[in-house]
Amino acid sequence: MNGCSGMAMNCLILEDQALLADLLARNLATYPGLKVVGIAGSVAEGRRLCREHTPDLLVMDLMLPDGLGVEVAEQLIRDRPEARVIVLSAECQRLQCSRHLHNAIVAVIDKTEALEKLQHQVRRLLVEARLGGEGADGGEAPAGAPAHWDRLTRREREVFQLIGEGLSSEAIAERLGLSVLTARTHRKHITSKLGIKGGELVLLASAFVRHAP
Repeated sequence: MNGCSGMAMNCLILEDQALLADLLARNLATYPGLKVVGIAGSVAEGRRLCREHTPDLLVMDLMLPDGLGVEVAEQLIRDRPEARVIVLSAECQRLQCSRHLHNAIVAVIDKTEALEKLQHQVRRLLVEARLGGEGADGGEAPAGAPAHWDRLTRREREVFQLIGEGLSSEAIAERLGLSVLTARTHRKHITSKLGIKGGELVLLASAFVRHAP
């Protein structure tokens, strides 16, 4: 790739969740011979950075605010046929692409599984950044609490903690005396208020529980 021994393989990350994109960049930067040349959070930005850097490797999410990551990947493969693509998504089943792009994809990874492998890093990141602010009850957000913690109701915080303990919606409903539908609704509200995707909820909740006193 790049046909040049001793030179770094350039990598572009296409991910709209800033925390996760930064986490991926930090992780990938630990690999000798790999250089992260940019992070894009949208199709438009991804297209621009691909034109500027023509990366050897694109690590991309499928679903972006202004379109599909596939659009960026297809452009990259047209400009640099030898480039390779890794799909990292919580919705891998929605991948549809041309034959040329299909041949360039070296891995399709479920984001939830990948994030679990990076838990130790995100836990450290959460603690260092001291994400969160004043809680709705007037006290400080606990260590490891995600950004926008103050937006959650007391019940949603309970559900968030139980998710971090590994409980399913059914188990949470039984524990709190709720219907399963209500428990699932709480999960949806939590992801919406925290500005994250469903596949990222377990990761953040697990990090929070591990740092709970």
